Amino acid sequence: MLAALSSVESFLMRWTLRAAMALLVLTCCVSLYQVVTRFVFEEPSTWSEVTARSLNIWMVYLGVAVAFRTGALMAVEFLFNRLHGGARAVLVVAIAGLSLGVLLVMAWYGWDMAARVRFQMLAGVDNPFTGEGISIALVYAAVPVGSVLAIVGLLARTVEQVRDALHARTTATAPQEVYEV
Repeated sequence: MLAALSSVESFLMRWTLRAAMALLVLTCCVSLYQVVTRFVFEEPSTWSEVTARSLNIWMVYLGVAVAFRTGALMAVEFLFNRLHGGARAVLVVAIAGLSLGVLLVMAWYGWDMAARVRFQMLAGVDNPFTGEGISIALVYAAVPVGSVLAIVGLLARTVEQVRDALHARTTATAPQEVYEV
């Protein structure tokens, strides 16, 4: 069962990272288009700034999910490096609990905000297929989607860290003290 969940989580994080990278490339292309139309042709595009900003928001929230999974977020490791075994596992669970609380609040209020603005449209951007406006809720949806994906990554990393802390083989070396002359 855990192997199946691990493979689903691995697949999900792999595609989340790929989507974030694709959005980065797309944001760069749209931003380049905006610069060219504004400064070369002197006819600024009406849609490119809003589109680049929206793509950037989605890229960041998807990237945060992968950062939670890989442990790439900034951490203060002073206490973590000095604890071992059960004490380290307790610290990992406490940190994960706080992070989980923040992510749940972000998911809840992000969903609420996306629902509130669903009838508002992005300025200067029209759906190329229907000609109608595009709801700003699509941009706000990045918050709950990214938060839920970050929760998946956080839980997977926490399970790995707790398992490693509890099953780590300690060597018989005492901590070395360094003296300066």
